[in-house]
Amino acid sequence: MKFANFTAGVCAVLLTTAAFGQDDQPTQVPPGTTLHGIFMSSGPNHDPAVPPTLTGSNIPTWAYSVVSPVDGKTYKGTIMGVNPATKPGKITDIPVVVVPIRLEFKYSASSIAIFDPTAIDPGCLGTGQTAYKLTQASPLFNNVAFKFGATAVGTTQYIDAFQRANFWKDVSASPNYHTLLGFTPYPVQTVVVPSSNSGSPDGTVYVESGQCGTNTGNVNIPGGIGVMSFGFWDTTAQSLITKLGITPNTFVFFLFYNSVMSSGTPTNLNTCCILGYHDIVGGQTYGTGEFEGRDGTLFTGTADTSALSHEFAEWMNDPTTTNPTPAWGHIGQVSGCQGNYEVGDPLSGTLMPAVKMPNGFSYHLQEMAFFDWFYRVSPSIGVNGWYSNNGTFTSDAGAVCN
Repeated sequence: MKFANFTAGVCAVLLTTAAFGQDDQPTQVPPGTTLHGIFMSSGPNHDPAVPPTLTGSNIPTWAYSVVSPVDGKTYKGTIMGVNPATKPGKITDIPVVVVPIRLEFKYSASSIAIFDPTAIDPGCLGTGQTAYKLTQASPLFNNVAFKFGATAVGTTQYIDAFQRANFWKDVSASPNYHTLLGFTPYPVQTVVVPSSNSGSPDGTVYVESGQCGTNTGNVNIPGGIGVMSFGFWDTTAQSLITKLGITPNTFVFFLFYNSVMSSGTPTNLNTCCILGYHDIVGGQTYGTGEFEGRDGTLFTGTADTSALSHEFAEWMNDPTTTNPTPAWGHIGQVSGCQGNYEVGDPLSGTLMPAVKMPNGFSYHLQEMAFFDWFYRVSPSIGVNGWYSNNGTFTSDAGAVCN
């Protein structure tokens, strides 16, 4: 699954660039070029006949079974937390290990460009702020009085607010039903991304003019975006899980700053940019996401924690990446048909109203589609009878996609 091209069609402008590092400088993005954001929101290599399981984990999960009216078939899956129909409502606390990743892109024998979520970028984030600190202080981990439409769904974290709204008929009378995320900090991890100059073309750095940023030197450079191959990063991520001794009793999330992945060579912007994904290996769920320092100016409909909110919500609702649904598509990031319960994909690039937190920073969060949208249940049990948490969807996904 790939994040939506934010302008019409696939990447409309092909870039002709020299091999990265030939001039010992990051590659410039030609004026007028639009970088297209895509998400790979779940692992691409799972055999549907042998779905992964949450073995070795003590995180509560609940199983659902639903007969979809659109095709009369029964669909079963697993969601993190406790069944929202349980009475009285219960609270589930899930530890999230947040690992900041300092990416060093080597573009010559002696030169590197560094993208570090623990380093300041005052021109984009404000004085003294870092992407890591802002993530910790965000509505993903802190309470906000959320109202969707005219309905107050609770003073809670954003993913929990979405989940409560998703199953509102079941939980509206259960103020104690919550699925909460606990921020567990980890030390920054440095990953060196080799470039074509080193014989392994896994990384490229581009610079887009007209972007925020005042840093000098080679850390969090103004207008810079690091791009690395998805395969290189995913192999690295799984190695870090082992190295750090992380267990399936947590969700581990690797945090990038102004850096993305590419499903093909990083020098081809047709296959860029993967802003985040979630997956599972050996019972361990994990994810990666970019804190986007530019306020929707590089990727339309993407700013600060919006990509993170997409992945957190999808992980909670489809932790094994294999929860099946009747086929849906031709909407959001999906140009064809898709058949799984990935709540962010139909509304990729569609933001909620900004949320200003006590630190003075205004956060951007993505709108998500409800359970009943995917399974074509009517009327919706979601908040306000909607099919998404900001009311963009007022009806279900419709006929089976083909």
